Parts: sequence; C-alpha cells; structure tokens
Amino acid sequence: MSSAAVVARWSCALALVLAASCGGGSPPRQRVRQLPPVDPRAVSEYRAGLQALSRGGPRAEERALEHFRAATRLDPNLWEAHHDAGVLLRRRGDLREAIAAFERASRIQPAATEPLLALAEARLAVGDLRGAAEALAAHVERNPDDADVRLAYASTLRRLGELDDALEQAREVLVRDASNVRALLEVGRIYRARRQWDVAALVFRKALDLARSASTASTPNATRPPSQPDTRLVATIHEELGLLELGRGDTQAAFVELGRAIEADPRHVSAHVNQGSVLLRAGDFEGAVAALRAALAIDPDDVDARTALGIALRGAGDHQGARREWERVLERAPRHAAAVFNLAILQAEFLGERRQSLERFRRFLELAGDDAPEREIAERYVREIESEGGG
Repeated sequence: MSSAAVVARWSCALALVLAASCGGGSPPRQRVRQLPPVDPRAVSEYRAGLQALSRGGPRAEERALEHFRAATRLDPNLWEAHHDAGVLLRRRGDLREAIAAFERASRIQPAATEPLLALAEARLAVGDLRGAAEALAAHVERNPDDADVRLAYASTLRRLGELDDALEQAREVLVRDASNVRALLEVGRIYRARRQWDVAALVFRKALDLARSASTASTPNATRPPSQPDTRLVATIHEELGLLELGRGDTQAAFVELGRAIEADPRHVSAHVNQGSVLLRAGDFEGAVAALRAALAIDPDDVDARTALGIALRGAGDHQGARREWERVLERAPRHAAAVFNLAILQAEFLGERRQSLERFRRFLELAGDDAPEREIAERYVREIESEGGG
C-alpha cells in the first residue's frame, strides 16, 4: 500500500480535509466532519507505521499494523489509522476484522471515500453484496457528483445482477463527463454481463481510444511535450477485453489480449493472474504456474495469486508444492478461507490425510460466508469423514 494514498489530517491544513482539498478534483457535497485535534502520540505511531511499510522487509506489514492499532488506541478518532489497518487486514485475509476497521473509519469521517470504497470491496469479498450496495447508495444520494463511488455502486449492482440499474448509474457518470474512461469501462462490463459481446467490445475499444488520446490532447503550453498514456488504465482495458473473449469462449483471443495488458504494464498483477486462470482453464498447468509466479515476482504478498498458484501446482501433479504454497498463505493470512479449503481438499483426496483434513474443513466452515459456493462441499466432507470414524 502506498502512503501517498493516505490523507493525513495534519498534511493539508490545521483541520482535516479530504484529498480533493489538497489539489485534485472537486470536493464532495457532504461536509467534512470536524474532529478534535490529533493526539501527537497517535501521529507518531501512525507515521511509524507508514515508515515500516516504506522500509519493507518480511515483517513490514505486521509491524505497520501494530503501529496503526497503537495509534487508534491513543486517538480513536484517527480514521486514517483505522483505514490503513483495515487495508493490511484485508491483504492478509482477515476480512471480517478489515470490515470492522473500515466501518470505524467511515463512521468517524463519513465524507472520506477511501474507507467507504474499501468497506464495499471487503463486503463484496465476504459475499455481502447487498450490504456493500446499500452503503454506496447512501453516499451517492448525499454526493451525486462523486463519480468514484457512483461507479463502485454501479459495479456492485452489476454483481448483484441488477444490470439495468447498474447501467443507469454508469451512464449518470457519463452525463456529467462523457470522456470518463472508467465509466465506459463499467458500461462495457455491464454489456459483457448481459453477454452482448459485440456491444461490450465496442465500448471497451472506445475506452481504449480515449485512454490513449487523453494524454496527447492539446495543452496550454505548446512547447510542453504531451504526457504518456496511463499505462495501467490501458492495461486494464486490454485485460477487460481478454475477459470478454474468455466469456465468448475464445481462449486464444483472451490470451492475446491479456498479453497486450502485460505489454502495456508489465507490473499489472491481475493481468498475470488472469493469464494464469486462462491457462488453468485450458489445462496448461505448467503455463499457469509460470504466469502466477510472474505475478508473485511483482507482489510476493498477494495471497490470492499464491492460492491460485497452489491450484496450478496441484493440477501439474506437484502436490507437495501446492501444499507449501497454501501453507505460506496461511502463515501470512491464517483466516484465508480459500487456502484453508484447498488445503483440506488436497489432504482428503491427494495426500492420504483424510482424517487430518476434517479440522481444516471445520475451520473453513467457521471462516466462510453462508453464501460461499464451497460451503456445501465442505459440509459433505465433514459428514462423510465423521461417519467414517474420523472424529
């Protein structure tokens, strides 16, 4: 996590202001809640957490989390520390604790969008789509010009299957700003969800054209060279085109588009992960292993990519390698439900440790949401192993 993303209360003026007040964009309509002066000791702890992250190292995030928690104990109103603690908890798979941290941050400073968006993402991760949608809708009602939150709301409605409402929200952003590339991206995703492949492709291509041309538009100073395109945004659009082709069933075209995403931004982790997923679907386990290792070379702490690597290794027949990857995930994120589930399956079906797998299946059921698709499978294993005298 970049410390630049954090809006520190002491960085812009004497009172807390949002990032928009420091120079970018227009402020939302909702008024910033004025909070008491920050406890200097909490500021020191918070800065120590940011410094731990910037120094890096094997325990950087653990140390940073300790500092952020200390900061919130010293000053419970320091919403930035609650938010950043939530980010670290989310990264290590502690979703419910992350949700609680984001809720505290958002409750303390309702005008801040960072914790609200993070809260919605975490709720989506545990399957609480409706809760995420309700929180975002309330903010949009108070702040109709907040394009980022409105687009997050559109995305959540899309995942809920409420495609007409999602399209209305994305179009509302385009009414205010016809050149908003991220709104076009969301419109494309909605058409893809409708399986209107050709329309979705046209929208994505339009977004790609805008992303490439926006930075080369005329500038006030003709002697100033144009800025380069937003390579990450270009990569994201190619990634979306790849997912579209995958939805059409054209694995080869999907692979090409994901390759273009990586070419545009070699450090675009999700493109590497999706490329690995395409190869997994095609049964190319060795290729999937290579793609996922490339993702982890960029971000070794991406527990979801490492979980997927375990799946690829299992498919390649390297059961002990798969076990090591999932155990590494659980060392970092003990509550990572997918890693627990996959390790339990590996024990039950591939390693001859059926009885030992029972506790892992029980652990998964403690961690998984009620709507988790693997829940029924885990419950069946528990019943079967118990009936076999496995405890």
